[in-house]
Amino acid sequence: MASLRVVNRLVCRGFVVMTLLLIFFNEILIYYIAQSSWQNIDCKLENCTRMLLIADPQILGNSYDRSSHSPLARYDSDRYLQKSFERAVSFTQPHIIVFLGDLLDEGNIATAQEYKQYVQRFKRIYHHKRFNNRVHVPGDNDIGGENGDYISNSNQRRFENEFMSEDLFDYDNRLRFFKINRMLLDFTNPDREHNSERLRIGVSHAPLLIGGGPLLRAIISDLDPHIIFSAHWHESRIFIYPSTKVINFYENAVRHFDLKALKEQEHSYLEIMVPTCSYRMGKSKIGMGYAVLENYNLHYTVLWQPNRFILLFTYVFWGLFVLCSAIVYKMMTRCPFRVAKRQTLYSRVSSTIPQF
Repeated sequence: MASLRVVNRLVCRGFVVMTLLLIFFNEILIYYIAQSSWQNIDCKLENCTRMLLIADPQILGNSYDRSSHSPLARYDSDRYLQKSFERAVSFTQPHIIVFLGDLLDEGNIATAQEYKQYVQRFKRIYHHKRFNNRVHVPGDNDIGGENGDYISNSNQRRFENEFMSEDLFDYDNRLRFFKINRMLLDFTNPDREHNSERLRIGVSHAPLLIGGGPLLRAIISDLDPHIIFSAHWHESRIFIYPSTKVINFYENAVRHFDLKALKEQEHSYLEIMVPTCSYRMGKSKIGMGYAVLENYNLHYTVLWQPNRFILLFTYVFWGLFVLCSAIVYKMMTRCPFRVAKRQTLYSRVSSTIPQF
């Protein structure tokens, strides 16, 4: 019996150690493993500007999912976004952080109290004392507008009050950001006279070059951007206008673009679609954009993140394995002793019976 207790103790400790190792791998080590595949972009000039591009985090709300495990899902999603953001900021040391819309999943339908809670969660996830140069553009999940949905003035105002009140317009007298709202067919351009003196960057939630129409013509005519960053499709793509060329960009590599030559020699416009950074969007490839500008040279890559669903499935499989192992182990250790005990008792009784 003493040896059996020792074996039981060793087995239990083994399962505990393996569980702790699995948690350490899934919750800490995996982010550093993902970071090991990221491509570093070195600054060669003094006027180098590093930008971290974050698309479609879609902080989970309370209305769409009311299941018993929804609080755990919200906690896990928030923690994943925060850990990914921390590693990306540490790796890139960005001068500017650009949020490309759909910051909240239920911003367009949230009550005033719910909206305040969602904003607090968003700011807690993406809080960083050292990097406060930010640009935010609204998405359809923030203010409405998808599939012709009505966009209320109150939704616009509260997004602007919470996210856009301290946004950048110019940075270091070199870069100029233009916020483009495709849902409202609107964009900002408050200082037209000095546009030509800046490298012009359009930021939009929905893609622009692929859609065409009067908004695109107005953007080309009034803003004449060197580069546009967009999101919405949760994909990683590169568009070049006026050609119909679309590049799916899913490799661990750095793309290089001469924005001045692209515009002046090829008379083309460049748009980069940044993939979603949330595993809740159901995409197998998720990440954040990382762009470095030196004069008119753009270097761009994607900081690919670990697929959280796969990690969560490992918890389920490990739990089932532990449960099945425990059941089998109990059957193997207890049943033979019970049989042996019965056989011993039977032999004792039979030995007391007189033999004739």
